[in-house]
Amino acid sequence: MLRHGLSSIRKLTQRLAGPVGIPKTAGLPAPLAHESRRWSWSRRTEYQYFGNRRPVLSLSNPNALRVLAGLGGGGLVVYVVAQQEVPYTERRHAILISQAAERELGRQTYRQVLEEARAEGSLVPSHHPATKRVQRVGSQIAAAVNRGQGGGFQEHMQGLEWQFAVIDSPQVNAFVVPGGKVVVYTGLLGLVSSDDELAAVLAHECAHVLARHAAERMTQGGVVSVIQMIAYWGFGIPLPSDLLVPAFFLPNSRKAETEADVIGIQLAAQACYDPAAAASVFQKLGAAEKKMGGTAMPKFLRTHPLSDERVARIKEELPKALGMYELAGCESLRGRAGGLFSGLGDGGWR
Repeated sequence: MLRHGLSSIRKLTQRLAGPVGIPKTAGLPAPLAHESRRWSWSRRTEYQYFGNRRPVLSLSNPNALRVLAGLGGGGLVVYVVAQQEVPYTERRHAILISQAAERELGRQTYRQVLEEARAEGSLVPSHHPATKRVQRVGSQIAAAVNRGQGGGFQEHMQGLEWQFAVIDSPQVNAFVVPGGKVVVYTGLLGLVSSDDELAAVLAHECAHVLARHAAERMTQGGVVSVIQMIAYWGFGIPLPSDLLVPAFFLPNSRKAETEADVIGIQLAAQACYDPAAAASVFQKLGAAEKKMGGTAMPKFLRTHPLSDERVARIKEELPKALGMYELAGCESLRGRAGGLFSGLGDGGWR
């Protein structure tokens, strides 16, 4: 997603928690779903169950050490084999989710969101100027993505069917699901004043797909779940999800958002949109968030970096993006178009 901190975005996150959210206790034994208290129950006249269970393994047991070595070695092999390089940033990450499963999750989520919006009467028709504008700018960003520049792993982009939809809602937000399905809320369209700024938003979302951030998050959730199970059932050590979320998941979420910012301005530049517009977008979003009290949330509990930090990082990366903009001959192209990029499709909502 583009940003975090507004109550409306929390609702969206909850709705999408199944396909793309951070798994906490799904698929875990019951004790791990309630790690804030150790489970115990007893009959008044008999002994206590589960209250102080003994671990299955012990580090003093040679067999336990062999089991741990086997699990660790096997896990390391899987981790190395599953490594992929993120385009443009050259960061390496492990992905254990198949491309087919990733796309199917995206299709299901996107279909559900549109069906709910259609039932509520909030899905903006495809012939509406706002939807046409988003689809026009989005298709140009998608074309830049599909050129395959930036190196890294891009097999998952083959045959991708990009789709862009608009939902009438005051939420100042946009989001993407795997498979190139992007949703923009009219609350955000009212905030962006030019196609360059809209392109910055859409390029950020497209960057999430290119970098496989949803698959990375699901992989991390699965790995942590396995570690929790081994720690609890093997050694009697509970690893609370409430501790792992701010210590592990949220920092990785903020890292992914920053990476999408960095990739996004390069994609926008290749599509001949001014990459510097991303800074103005996040300045506006930061002001809107501050107005609604979202900045009161501690940094370590945020899924997204602070807007000021995002603007600073974008400005650091701008020279590279502007170089791509110039190499693509965008200045002369936009000059010949006579303002076509910002003139088509009505710049606002309603």
